[in-house]
Amino acid sequence: MEITFKVQRQQANGDRRWQDYALDVDPQTTVLDCLNQIKWQQDGSLAFRKNCRNAICGSCAMKVNDRPVLACKESIKSLGQWLAESNQENTGVFTISPLGNLPVIKDLVVDMEKFFGGLDAVYPYLMNKRQGEKGAEFSQSPEQRAALNDVSNCVLCGVCYSDCDAKKKNENFVGPHALAKANRLILDNRDMATKRPPRSPGQR
Repeated sequence: MEITFKVQRQQANGDRRWQDYALDVDPQTTVLDCLNQIKWQQDGSLAFRKNCRNAICGSCAMKVNDRPVLACKESIKSLGQWLAESNQENTGVFTISPLGNLPVIKDLVVDMEKFFGGLDAVYPYLMNKRQGEKGAEFSQSPEQRAALNDVSNCVLCGVCYSDCDAKKKNENFVGPHALAKANRLILDNRDMATKRPPRSPGQR
């Protein structure tokens, strides 16, 4: 099937422009594979992040039709289904833009410093008084581990951060990803901290 990608192009602090790329692809082709095809066959200057291609690393997060997604997870077919479910016409034209709430470095590549600074602000690691003791173990029952399953699924892709209205209103808000990590530590029976010293995003 023939589709067109309208990709937002931009240098850091530069003017934005849209560039069209026409492709003939299978409906099962992912957005990331389409972008690879564009870069390899049409325009080697197009910049975007990628790594695992399996929705594990979170590197390829971007906006498709203004909806933040993982490019390796979304296929042309699934995008068409989403358009149908949201009562939008599928014209075969898809817009690709960088994540929101983060400064653009180039094209679809954003600066993640603020994102990871928010994570650092919640001390994203276990605090345990037995840490460092010789022979000390951090035992955990299957039930205690199961309680962490849902909150441990975050791959730090930035999709939630991109559309977070609280972050848009308050620059000091650490972000939903940081709250998810904090909740994961609160639920972890091995963490013994009753509170963590406050610090601003990016402060070490």
